[in-house]
Amino acid sequence: MLIVSAAIAGAAEISPALKSLQGKWNGERVNSDGKRSKATIEVKDDKMEYRAFNNDGELRFIAKGNLKIEKAGDLRVLVISDIRAGRDADNLEPTDDDRTSAYAVREGKLYLASGFDKARDNERPRIEEFTREEGGARSSADNPANDKLLGKWKMEMQLGEQNMDYNLRFEKTGDAVQGVVISPRSGEHNAKTVTLKGDQLEMLVDREIEGNDVTFVYKGTVKGDSITGTLQVKGQEDQFSGTFKATR
Repeated sequence: MLIVSAAIAGAAEISPALKSLQGKWNGERVNSDGKRSKATIEVKDDKMEYRAFNNDGELRFIAKGNLKIEKAGDLRVLVISDIRAGRDADNLEPTDDDRTSAYAVREGKLYLASGFDKARDNERPRIEEFTREEGGARSSADNPANDKLLGKWKMEMQLGEQNMDYNLRFEKTGDAVQGVVISPRSGEHNAKTVTLKGDQLEMLVDREIEGNDVTFVYKGTVKGDSITGTLQVKGQEDQFSGTFKATR
């Protein structure tokens, strides 16, 4: 279990350099005849998608691949591997052609030097400029909950005069974080919301007390490998209130 949790947590982490590229970028592509047309780059986590359009704005080429950042002296380069390409997203074929491009990000613009790594038919070296699109896709790793919460925790709860032990698990589901409270007495209970703002956590978990549906509200502070806070049953705070501490 510890190995699986560590693997999940590790998968959520990407380098600061890769984080700086997250989102959608709009620019122009210059073909071998010197003609310009629209192009876009979208980076999400360690995946990259490139789209090129014709002069009428119609999609004419799309490529997807895995992305990593390397250093070459004082330069940073994008290494794109496992590339699949085609004329539309439903008809992509492996290209067996990894690409390496020097790049720089300056004041919200991405400058990309492509085609310098090796000679390719009907393609000349070029430098392209892309502008980040506001509200573009973000890495799931940009969510601080992914960095701080993912994994398995031991939780001790004091509710009234009762002291109880639980397990607590956070895992990534798409771009969100799913929390699961695991009781040795009643099994697993999925959180309906997990919110982390800065180091302040709020988690809502629907449970049942004496045949009645209730919502447990966990509010705590995350510091490294510990979470400490309060627990209340929504609408019944005067009867069910307590504290909890979780350690990774």
